[in-house]
Amino acid sequence: MDAAEKITSRGGLDAERICDACARHAGLAALHAFNGHLASRPLTRQELRLFLASLAAFNRHTIGGIAILAGRLSDEVLPHLPKIGHEIGAYVLDAAVDEYGLRESVTHVELARDFAEYLGIPCGEVEATQNACPAAVKLGDALFSWYRESPAAFALGVHTASEVTSAHEFVAWHDAFLSFPQYRLTRELPAFEYMRAHCLHEPAHINHARTCIGRYLDALPAHRRPLAEGAQAYLDLYEQMFHQLDRMIFN
Repeated sequence: MDAAEKITSRGGLDAERICDACARHAGLAALHAFNGHLASRPLTRQELRLFLASLAAFNRHTIGGIAILAGRLSDEVLPHLPKIGHEIGAYVLDAAVDEYGLRESVTHVELARDFAEYLGIPCGEVEATQNACPAAVKLGDALFSWYRESPAAFALGVHTASEVTSAHEFVAWHDAFLSFPQYRLTRELPAFEYMRAHCLHEPAHINHARTCIGRYLDALPAHRRPLAEGAQAYLDLYEQMFHQLDRMIFN
């Protein structure tokens, strides 16, 4: 779908509105407040462990969930669009390709482990949910069922909100972790690939999510409401998580 078609079709217009609503949600304001504090000083080891364990906790079911959602979307749309139904699921599957590391050499989970270990936080500590903030564990638990068991439209809204927020996460974190010599990071270090890869891929993921929504809602316009509700549900818990991280790390 080209740009002109995207903004003139009913589904395309709905997609723009949903993505705009995600960008205006208070969850992004909570993230931006946290990012400002993250850029103000280096984190202690305990603070790093809390931050990285929280990222691991809320993302722990996402990679598999994205791949599952791609198939669910295709199955739902194919009876209505038998010639192009798979193309709609493919926009989501493209994000899974990156998460599974098929364009690099390892999965993004492995990149996150390498990043944490370079900063002195071993894998076992990062993956222990007791080291994460409670809201991150709660969001991770919700994502498991949202991707796999909720209506596909709701799950697509969840996925879209996740992509919108990810772009705001990694650009800021990329710069913050390069700002302080205490982290010993440079752009060229293999351990920094976790940040580099996300900064590279996230803009395309947002565009694909927007296009996917537009084409999906052109086929199934009655599903706009559950899709928007999925985005809202994700962002509500996301807001709680970053408020909690901000309080626990920066008081």
